Amino acid sequence: MLSKSKEELLAVIAEQERTILKLEESNQLKIKWISLLVHDLRGFLGNTIWFVDNYLKRGIGDEVFLELLPELKKTAELQLEGFNKTVVWAREQSVVLDEDPVALNLKAIIASVLEQHNAAIQAKQITVSVSYYEEVMRASGYPMLTQFVIKHVLDNAIKFTDKGGSISIRLEQVDNSRIYIDIVDAGIGMNEETLKNIYNPGKIKYLGTAGETGIGITLMICRDFMDMQKGRLSVQSSLGSGTTVRLEFIKATN
Repeated sequence: MLSKSKEELLAVIAEQERTILKLEESNQLKIKWISLLVHDLRGFLGNTIWFVDNYLKRGIGDEVFLELLPELKKTAELQLEGFNKTVVWAREQSVVLDEDPVALNLKAIIASVLEQHNAAIQAKQITVSVSYYEEVMRASGYPMLTQFVIKHVLDNAIKFTDKGGSISIRLEQVDNSRIYIDIVDAGIGMNEETLKNIYNPGKIKYLGTAGETGIGITLMICRDFMDMQKGRLSVQSSLGSGTTVRLEFIKATN
């Protein structure tokens, strides 16, 4: 009887430890998510100020300004939608990782992200090409995490690509278990010192080709989000030769 009671007590303790671990993971996820939200809003406001300031200084003509206004409005609406979703999610204390991973349509996610960035892409006259190994490639993961990762990696690519430059997005199935997304820009690239500190927020301040600023928090959080999905984020870059960010996903089995 005593032995059975001890086993039951140990089982209760183990369950409590698992619950505490899940709560800690949830809190860490919320902190990172809110950090990204603040980063997004700061970036959007900075880009909007840059856009209006250039118009007032006549760096942008009336025709271009009026042409891009609808895209600016759409971007603002998407930012507001993301903000509202995050507020609801935090209020409900949803634990994303409590749910099982789902089969993600990477092509659809990339198309959605490109739509969100359309105004910034047009403003810098960047050419974006997308190539797929298959018509539909499904990875195992969490929709919100994957959407945020691709969105912010592409945001960085746009930020550090010169006006009139190019970005390519390539999807490739390496074997029967893994899918890669390579986001490649022909931008300014990074030297060895910068590359070494890309996951150390605040140590190096980044300046985009149109004066956009950043402190490097995005890649660190994106790397953590990929880890949470049993995936991987890696970066290759050299100064003056652009940057390649590779996102590695587990292929969905269903």
